[in-house]
Amino acid sequence: MRSVGKGRVSLVETATDEIRAQIVNGTWPVGSRIPPESALSESLGVSRASVREAVRSLVHSGLLEPRQGDGTFVISDDDSAAALRRRLERAELSHVTQVRQGLDVVAARQAAKHRTDAQLTGIEAALARRNAALAAHDADAFTAADAAFHVLVAEAGANPVLADIYRSLSAALREELRRAACLDTATAAATDPHSRLTDAIRDRDPQAAVDAAVLLLAGHVRDLALPHDD
Repeated sequence: MRSVGKGRVSLVETATDEIRAQIVNGTWPVGSRIPPESALSESLGVSRASVREAVRSLVHSGLLEPRQGDGTFVISDDDSAAALRRRLERAELSHVTQVRQGLDVVAARQAAKHRTDAQLTGIEAALARRNAALAAHDADAFTAADAAFHVLVAEAGANPVLADIYRSLSAALREELRRAACLDTATAAATDPHSRLTDAIRDRDPQAAVDAAVLLLAGHVRDLALPHDD
C-alpha cells in the first residue's frame, strides 16, 4: 500500500480514501479483518490517530464494523448500499410502505416465475418460523421471520437489484412490522396472504402471487392506519 500524500486534503481524508479503495478493489473482501491500527499507520505513513479517525469514518459509512476483542471487519464493499441502509433507517414508515406497494408486486410476480426448488424451500421455512413465532406470541422472532420471508421472496425473483433493495429494506421492514403490531392481527390460516403468496410461488402462478401481495400490503396499510393510494 502506498503512503498517502501530504497536500491540501487532510491526512485523515486521504487515509479514509485509501482504506476505502482497498475494500472496494477486493484487497480486503467482505468478511475479512483489516490490518491493525499500527500496521495501517506504518503502511499509510500517517499517525495512528489519523488511522483511528479514518476507520471511525468508514464504520459510520457502513463499510467496517468493530468487534470487541477481534478487530475491525469489512461488512460491505459498496458505499451506495451502505448509504441506502442508513437512509432507510431514518425513513418514515409510510414512505417505506408506499415503496413496498410497488416492489412487493414485482417481487411476488418474479418469484412465481423464476424461483428454484431450493428458494421455495427457504420461503416455506421462513413461513414456518413466522407461524411458530405467532403461536408462541414471540414478537421478536415473528418480525425477524416475516422480514426474512419478504427478502427470500425477492431473492427468488432472479433480479439481483431487487434482492439488494430488499436486503437494505430489512431493518425498516422489521420496524414496520413492530409498529403495526402485526403479531396481534396475523393468522397462520391458509387464507393468510403470506400462505397464499407461498402457495402461488409454489404453483408458479404469477397472477395469484400478485393478488396475494396486494392483499398482504393492504393489511399493512390498514394496521399502520395509513391512507390508501388511489
